[in-house]
Amino acid sequence: MSKDGVGSRSGSSAAGGASGSDDGPPQGAAAPVLRAPRARPRIQSVIPCCVNQLLTAALVDDVFKVRGIAVSQVSIVGLIRKAESAPNYILYKIDDMTTKPIDARHWLGRGRAKQELSPCPVGVYAKVFGVLRGSEAVKILEVLQIRVLEDMNEFTSHILETVNAHMMLAKAQEAACGPSAPAAPSEVDQATGYGEAHPKFIQEKALRLIHECPRQEGKSIRELQMELGSLSIKAIKEVLEYLMVEGHIYPTVDGEHFKSAD
Repeated sequence: MSKDGVGSRSGSSAAGGASGSDDGPPQGAAAPVLRAPRARPRIQSVIPCCVNQLLTAALVDDVFKVRGIAVSQVSIVGLIRKAESAPNYILYKIDDMTTKPIDARHWLGRGRAKQELSPCPVGVYAKVFGVLRGSEAVKILEVLQIRVLEDMNEFTSHILETVNAHMMLAKAQEAACGPSAPAAPSEVDQATGYGEAHPKFIQEKALRLIHECPRQEGKSIRELQMELGSLSIKAIKEVLEYLMVEGHIYPTVDGEHFKSAD
């Protein structure tokens, strides 16, 4: 995962006050009590996500979950559409074109730190690390860190990291818990317009159409709907989400165009 902190870090240090001497205690003196060095607190995993995943996350037992995977500390990359200063925080609207922008609230420090913190400019791409808060209906990203992108390759890298991270987490969860119970049939499962009703057939056909598209921006959802005539936009988005999580495709100029990762 990303070098920006995806995954946990660990470290060890020597016991405090150790001099490095091998000499034992003076004869007759009580041996010093040996204390294990205190473990450093474990840093929670930072999961790269897209805004659509955050805004559609389900709240289960006070924990937000994306496709059954618990998410807390996350990272997103998107365009700053708005930055409004309030007495105690800066409110950003971050748009990565996968859905509507998400509200991201950056609380200000105190004293000098508060005075020196100014909003990032509107109209630039930024990477945001934060914690997802709120309710099922209203979600907000509490910002831990925000920085302007210096290289747009970071945007592409974030997309690939997002796909890879969720694919790995889903596989790890399935290995730990076993196959999940069958979900309610979706529109994809019920599609019958090709002489084949199996969703795998539809996924393979959509992937082939995307792979064969020669344009730089890739295949659009509207084009896929025209070529997969029996499916609605909602069903096609289900297929595309599956293909992205599995690492077969990735979005290009916006959340409506896709290219094959092969």
